[in-house]
Amino acid sequence: MYQDREEKSNLMKYVLAAFLAVLVFQICYKYTMNDFANNMQTDLQAHGKIAESIYLDRFWEVWLKVPYLFWHLCVKCCIKFVHMPLNAATAFAHGFFAGLSCLVLFWMLDRYGRSITGKDLGIPAALTAGVLSIAQPLYVLWFQQLVQFSINPYHNPTHIAVKPFGLVCFMLGVDLILVSKGKEKLFFPWMRKTKWLYLSFSLMLLLSTFTKPTFMYMLLPGGAVFLLVDLAAALIRKDGTARRIWGVMWRMACVSLPSLAYLLIEYLAFYVWGERNRESGVAFSSFLMGWHLVSDNVPRSMCLMMAFPFWMILTNLKYFFRSVEGRLSMICFAVGTLEFAFFVEKGSRLTHLNFAWPMMSGMLLLWGICAARLLTQTAQPEPGKLRRLTVFAGWVLLFLHFCSGLYYFNPYQYII
Repeated sequence: MYQDREEKSNLMKYVLAAFLAVLVFQICYKYTMNDFANNMQTDLQAHGKIAESIYLDRFWEVWLKVPYLFWHLCVKCCIKFVHMPLNAATAFAHGFFAGLSCLVLFWMLDRYGRSITGKDLGIPAALTAGVLSIAQPLYVLWFQQLVQFSINPYHNPTHIAVKPFGLVCFMLGVDLILVSKGKEKLFFPWMRKTKWLYLSFSLMLLLSTFTKPTFMYMLLPGGAVFLLVDLAAALIRKDGTARRIWGVMWRMACVSLPSLAYLLIEYLAFYVWGERNRESGVAFSSFLMGWHLVSDNVPRSMCLMMAFPFWMILTNLKYFFRSVEGRLSMICFAVGTLEFAFFVEKGSRLTHLNFAWPMMSGMLLLWGICAARLLTQTAQPEPGKLRRLTVFAGWVLLFLHFCSGLYYFNPYQYII
């Protein structure tokens, strides 16, 4: 009887995850259609027109403008083979990747919950994935003249498209580091041969680079910093683990070579070969110069957009500094934030703030691990009223971010 109930619970989590993914797809689809109804030029409309202009005889010309074309090719396929109009094709592709991100988040939370607690946390994992798919910076009306960056910037289709591939890369990276430490894998326990983890990481990283390279800007340096710190600590301890860490480092570097090669080609196409951005390029800036273009109070903006993860870190310091997934997510967020703080594009592209995307990618990883930690704390509560109160406060903050997302989804006051 107990086994029957457990099997029904296992099925119900997939039903709920599918429903929420379709709901996120529908919300994002409507958001995009509303965006096209607006007369202002937006990222969605601009990328949609680029996708529409893709033809075999002009592919090189389009690729030089945007050398990360995976999302655009998906839109073009909808136009070419399903005969969708441009706005519907853009909305469909945008909604598809938003729904896919929701499913990958569910997978991440579900696998993490089962690995840590030994329990099936599928239903709360599905609900939390849906909440994370809508969450936005805290909506405070009298602070809205400041720009807050988000884990769900639905105005930019290529960033939404890279999210699921980036999350899978992160999970594969965590498992590879855990294997190197002689520990059990968190997310892909059925991949018994480590070479399949490396191969999967290489393929997903390349796909993320072809979709939008900014996730890779953050993940590879963040992973390198993590492993270098571990290597330094192993050399100080002299416990014999340094050779094993070095082995992981050079293998990770080898499987990243295809993505690094394509990243170099993308840079040359974007800034050197093409005519569109030749006057631009990547440059160092004074500290927070790019962020100050859109916000005169960076600490306040940071608190509004990161209230939930900051609370989780403050109340779980030991976990985030000792666990592989917690420490790696913090390092990735820090690396992405530092890139945004010190790098800009020159010339006319300065105000695009494209180095904010690595920071938002790091934010996504930290939000995901914070939500996973909150789930396991709820399933296995620690003794003490104060500890339970901190968990309750974490859920309150997460749902406040979710409710804020409902405001941001309707910027033009059309009915969603």
